Parts: sequence; structure tokens; C-alpha cells
Amino acid sequence: MIKELLSREEVEKRVIRKEDFVADKAAFIDAKTPGSDKKENYCIIGPGVSESGTAVINLKEPHGFNVGAAAMPNGCVNSLHLHQTAEVFIVAKGTWRFIWGNEGTDGEAILNEGDVISLPIHIYRGFKNIGSDDGFLFSVLGEDDPQNVTWGPQVLRDAKGHGLVLLEDGRLIDTSAGMEIPEDAEVIKPTPQDELNKLRKVTQEEMEARVFWFNERVPYEDAFLDSRSAGGKKKSYGIIGPGIASDVNRPSIVNNPHSFSLELIEAEPGNGLNAYSQSTPQVLIVYKGEWKVAVELGDGEEFEVTLTEKDVFSVPKNHVRSIKNVGENTGFLYVISGGDEWIPLDWTAETVEEAKKQNLKLDTEGKLLKK
Repeated sequence: MIKELLSREEVEKRVIRKEDFVADKAAFIDAKTPGSDKKENYCIIGPGVSESGTAVINLKEPHGFNVGAAAMPNGCVNSLHLHQTAEVFIVAKGTWRFIWGNEGTDGEAILNEGDVISLPIHIYRGFKNIGSDDGFLFSVLGEDDPQNVTWGPQVLRDAKGHGLVLLEDGRLIDTSAGMEIPEDAEVIKPTPQDELNKLRKVTQEEMEARVFWFNERVPYEDAFLDSRSAGGKKKSYGIIGPGIASDVNRPSIVNNPHSFSLELIEAEPGNGLNAYSQSTPQVLIVYKGEWKVAVELGDGEEFEVTLTEKDVFSVPKNHVRSIKNVGENTGFLYVISGGDEWIPLDWTAETVEEAKKQNLKLDTEGKLLKK
């Protein structure tokens, strides 16, 4: 296995606890608009699309995608906007109403805890917390630079009435706080109607096909080389792209390029993923349970950490790791991997030998062969 090993201190910095998230309460142009003024946005991995210029980024290292989050009380709205790259939401807490279309009237989807939605690029979308006051979403944006947000025309007009304007270079100017618009700067104007008319339409059926409904999930039980081995028994769910499943026949809900893949691992106590390494960035987000991740550091040493609900861990590529549910109940773990292509895992010799005893092995490309 090719190993470019980090130090214990370097790996530890990649563990981002929920309490490490730093709220940006003025991340976007609708920060003062009534109904949208109670949002808290977080930049967890990568800069995301924050416009404030003051956002705290927990981990700046490029991954090929960005991970963020939003906390919003009941009734709070994220205004209509569109993105140039993929945008995916994982509902960690609460009930959320997503809308889309130029006026937000082309359709709606109600998501609950554990659900995931992938919103197509180049359509306006917005969302509202219609559940508890502790509503919380994780977001994943495609590419290292997801580019600037394009806001709906009325969003820009409403914001201007509260002293906020957005410049073409992405800077947010608060004139009510005494900030001045630079003489050489261009203020973003609302998108003209003829341009709005050119945007694609997404039907209710098309959008619902891009939702992973947690309570309707259908498991795939033999997706990994270690799936029949002690400590490796699990169910998995392909959500976006092929992910890291050894069985390339495992289906996924959404298969257009995102610059990342997303899957869900479900395991009983004592189970998860046995030792392997991966050549691409991997980010773990705990939905439910307690998960211990052990990462080899070399010279027989390991870094171990136990993650709990909403914790995030960017596992360094080309490091051997094992991931186990160490809680008392069924655990659920979202796994994000960089790139659009299928990722063959490099399993340890011990894992390979144990799998053979269970009539599972890999072909020369790393794909799973079953008996």
C-alpha cells in the first residue's frame, strides 16, 4: 500500500466535533431579511459559498468538494438561489421543506431526519425549517471552488432595502453599517426575465427521484469485501455515485457527476468497515451512534477517535483505517468520497484472507466476486 503518513497531530486536526463548528450569522445577502435573519451557517471543510468574508473554516485543505452546515429555527427560510455546482443536503435534525423554480413554485419536497436531497445545478431552490427549533442540515457542494451564489431577483431587492448589496466579485457590503461601495466595484443586478426564462424546469417526479428517503431505505448487504467477516457485517446504501462499494452492481439513487460520491453505512454494534486504505479524500459524518475510527500512523502506532452525532472526520487518503460502531445501538454513518469514479479500496492482507474464507474475493481491478 502506498502510504504518505501524517503525524498524530496532523490527523487529530482533521477531527471536527460539532462543538468546533463556528457559526457565521451574516454569511449571505438575506442575513437581514425578516424570516431569513436567524440562520447560522458553517464552513466545515473548504470555504463553501459564504459571502461575509469573515467565515471560520475548520479545515481549509482542498478535497474536491466542500462540506458545510446550517442551523435554523422553526420558520426560518433560506432564500431562493442557484449554484453552478452540485448541492446536496443531509437532514441531521428536524423537518424541512425544499422548493424550486424561478418563483419557488415548480414543486416541493418535505424531508425528515436522515433524508438526503441532491438539487440540480442551474435551478433556483430554497428551503425552510418547518420542524423543531433545533433544525440542522449538512451541505455538500461540488468542486473546490463552487463559485458565487446567484440569488433570486426579489432576494436582491429585499436585501437592498435592508442595506445589503452584493458585488460582482462576491463581496457583501452592508451600507447600514457604514460600509461604502468601492467606486470601481460592480453591484450585482437582478437576473433579467429573459435569462430566467431560459432556466430549466424540474418536475416534481424528477426531483423526488433525487431524494434518499431514510425511512424507505432498501439495504444492500454484500457490497464490501469484508461484508461476511467478523466486524464487517453491515448494510449500505448508494446515494450519489458509485462510492467505495466493492460490488460495482450496488445501485445508487443519483448518478450524474457531482465531484463526489455519498453513501450511508448502517451497522450493528461491533461492526463497520475492516482495515483498508483509499486513494481519494474521505469524509465521515455521524448521523446516529458512536463510531471508532482507527488510522495507522506507521511504526505500529495508531490514531484512534470515537465520533458521535454530527461529528465530522476527514480521513487522510492513503492511510489504512478501520471504522466500527462502538455504541450500544444501530449506527448510521454518511461517507463522502472525492471524485465521480468508482473507488477501488486497498484492503489489508488480513482482510483479504478472511474474506476468502467467506467466499468473497476481488478481481484484478478490485471488484467483488461472490460465491
